[in-house]
Amino acid sequence: MQRIAGMRTRLVSISFCLLIFVAGLGTAGYGQHEREVPSPSDEAYGPQFFEQLQRMFERYNNGDIHHAFQMARPVGCSELIGDNSEWRYVAFFSGREKFGNWHQENLNAIKADPAVYIFKGMCKDQRSLLQVTTKVPVGDSRDVRVNPPVTAYFKTDNKSYTFDLPYLFLEKVNGDTVYTFNPKHASDRYVTHITSHWECKAATEEFATYRFLICHTVLFGHDPVDITHGRDKPTYSFGASTYSILSDGKQAQ
Repeated sequence: MQRIAGMRTRLVSISFCLLIFVAGLGTAGYGQHEREVPSPSDEAYGPQFFEQLQRMFERYNNGDIHHAFQMARPVGCSELIGDNSEWRYVAFFSGREKFGNWHQENLNAIKADPAVYIFKGMCKDQRSLLQVTTKVPVGDSRDVRVNPPVTAYFKTDNKSYTFDLPYLFLEKVNGDTVYTFNPKHASDRYVTHITSHWECKAATEEFATYRFLICHTVLFGHDPVDITHGRDKPTYSFGASTYSILSDGKQAQ
């Protein structure tokens, strides 16, 4: 039972749910595949990392995570690309009690998740444009889908690095419509009317010595299914707005 619950938690951790009727699956099929990415080294995630993550999770889980995101400091270009970092999910806040919040508790759990975010580019300054490549597992296989890179830019109004990920797939979980980054099969195609909008800042706490990102994600819809009545008005239907904590497991400079 514990193993089944854990699998369900991982699915929810990278899924965004909407109670809407969905029509017209996308036909875009671009995407590369590679074998499972190398696991992070033990040196990248020490015992203090998980202690700090747990403290951060408890503070955000018991408080106002939206306020925490607003108060987080801007993350610099060099922090995102430093040391060829691969950023991984270490905590998730769904905003819905039904789906729950979670955080990683040990290195084995992180090693078992091949999903990564990789920032690349030249940092002429701390607000330079970057490219974000995402890698996600394909079902129960050892294959990993490598999505084409998207552009990340520094958003001046809330001091965040921002990017849009159109690489979503449609699923049904317990009767709910779910948009997830993880395809079940290598032949699955992205939907074309939903985009995941990301805004990331540095999740700094006085006790944190490791690098953490706090990212606010919102689903946007467009034709053929209009769920926003305009690109600048996000839908907040059923879990469409979530927060994730990413980390590369390395000490902050």
